Amino acid sequence: MQEISKLVETSSTQSNNEKKVSLIEIFVRLTRFQFVPLIILPGITGTAIAFFYRHGSINLLYFGLVIVGIGLLHLGANAIDDCYDYQNGVDQVSNSMFPRDFSAWKPLPRGLISLRNAKIVSFSLFAASLAIGAYLAFQVGIWAFVLALLGFIFAFVYCAPPLKLDYRGAGLGELSIFLSFGPIPVLGAFYVQTGILTIQALLISVPIGLLTVTILIDHDLIFYEVYTQARKFSLATVLGRGKALYVSLCLTILAFILVVSLVLIHFLPLASLVAPVVSSLVLLRKAKTFKNANGAPHFYAPFTENALFSNWLFALILALSIFLK
Repeated sequence: MQEISKLVETSSTQSNNEKKVSLIEIFVRLTRFQFVPLIILPGITGTAIAFFYRHGSINLLYFGLVIVGIGLLHLGANAIDDCYDYQNGVDQVSNSMFPRDFSAWKPLPRGLISLRNAKIVSFSLFAASLAIGAYLAFQVGIWAFVLALLGFIFAFVYCAPPLKLDYRGAGLGELSIFLSFGPIPVLGAFYVQTGILTIQALLISVPIGLLTVTILIDHDLIFYEVYTQARKFSLATVLGRGKALYVSLCLTILAFILVVSLVLIHFLPLASLVAPVVSSLVLLRKAKTFKNANGAPHFYAPFTENALFSNWLFALILALSIFLK
């Protein structure tokens, strides 16, 4: 516990009437721990495809290692994203624009952890994830490590110089998110169980990746003014709120169409159609947003949470439909 304590530097300027923040809360906020299901569910889906491919057989140890590995990678990615958003001045702008009790506040701009120590946390998580990938590569095959390494690379270049993909304004950040939350975890989980890569697993990963991109777009609508002022040119910042909403809608519809198509060619079972149906029902409340596309930032917070819940249900139902086929 003492070693962990050394990584965290609490601010001496914090007001006396502000509650003391625990080490656990600092870690949870730095890594955005609550969003781990975003990466775990694609891993479960890849395992479900392998379960069907192997006629009801999976290696539970490998499954557990994959879930832990991609979870650690995701936490490291969130932490390094916060590091470079802080280093590039984005979080300082956010911290000045939003009220003190804003639920998505971050520890770096409040001085609860130093930039150096936040990076140590991030790279420690990355190292642990890559170590699991290396072990699985030794046990199964080299692609286990290659996919883990690709996940790390995309997580790093998403926000870090010199590439800073999410700052470029060309949709490169969104492409990185698509690959990191679709093909990479789904194919990785499938490969660890089967030792091969297939077009079926790749195609099934696409709608999951697309829906994760819609969450990113919806999330960036909250921070539109912040990103504009800080010159972080994510797709939502470049397009504006109105057009970004329609891109999010089009990607959602495309994801649903792909599921229907995969059912028609027997890559997915008929029960998989429940996934887009349930997801679309959850997203119905999104419709009213199109009438007020330029609302205040707080208007998009529940809107984004709704998209997140829809994504989780979609991936979970998709995985269950494959497991139960």
